[in-house]
Amino acid sequence: MSAQELSVYVPDGGEWRKRTGNICYVEGENPCPEVSAPARRLSAQDRFEVTDIPGAMAKMGWHTSAALLNKWFHCSPKNQAMSSFEKMYGLSQDGLHQYPAHRIDQSTIRLDWVLSHPRVKVRFDVLQSHFYLATNTARALLAKKLRKFKDREHIDSLVETDGNMDELHTKFQFQRVQIDTSALEKASVFFRAMLNYGKPDDLAGALGGFAMYAAAAKIHIRPSIIGAGTVAEVTHVALYVKNPYSFFDDEKESGSQYLGHWNRDGICLVPEGYVSQWANFGSWSKYIIQPEGPYGRTYWPVHNSDFRRWQDAHNAGGDIILYSDFQIVKISPPIKVRL
Repeated sequence: MSAQELSVYVPDGGEWRKRTGNICYVEGENPCPEVSAPARRLSAQDRFEVTDIPGAMAKMGWHTSAALLNKWFHCSPKNQAMSSFEKMYGLSQDGLHQYPAHRIDQSTIRLDWVLSHPRVKVRFDVLQSHFYLATNTARALLAKKLRKFKDREHIDSLVETDGNMDELHTKFQFQRVQIDTSALEKASVFFRAMLNYGKPDDLAGALGGFAMYAAAAKIHIRPSIIGAGTVAEVTHVALYVKNPYSFFDDEKESGSQYLGHWNRDGICLVPEGYVSQWANFGSWSKYIIQPEGPYGRTYWPVHNSDFRRWQDAHNAGGDIILYSDFQIVKISPPIKVRL
């Protein structure tokens, strides 16, 4: 692949413009691929740091993304998920302890903001449908979680958990919709959001991939009419977003997740970087690039691993569990499970 064949997408007037790009490198530090056009040398003074990204996000109007990343940088000492399990369940890197309260964020992500994006609203409508909430798997998990309350008559889970979203999720969550799953699918979502929706997207920058969850909100328990035991009837559910905010790379994925090329003013995208990660070949996402034409500023590659290195160097940077606020939805007919 020559430098002239390298496609670069640069934000311009709220939309993405395709440009060709050239490779740059810092002399003595970066290997340079064989390209047909000479690579430009950069001095060490041109170096870009990941701590510059929140400022770039703010310039692009990604205010939620900037707020989250700033919060991550300011957590000290560092806290890293060391496995997918720790990342999902908010366990400290020793694998034994829950994240402290200040690393459970219930205020930054607002549900109405998330739902203002049409691609999310479609999945939200699926989550609140009776058909989806009452699958066999969901009902089995619901019965398991409500069994400890079988001697109660009425349960309001929001009162029970006193506004603690992490406790609500642990005790009463029973169904979810996944907006994406693996790191590579997250990258795919990122590129579709960026390129197909035509403009920079704060939602993709803030959450990348995430899930929306349903938890039982109002439950009535009564003796079973047929046979022994009790029956729980869920009449309302709480719907919300939960997302682990972390730069952990799953060992099953192909290398460290590519997060775009950045400078102090914003982002540009190199699809070849994403494609090479997906196919597990090449390393185009690792090179500094410079788009041709009037947008020829230098952009630096950023991966999850860059944030992990920053954590190790500064003993700061904290993985976070994010919760949005919730929306209460009445379910008709109610979901019934035998306890």
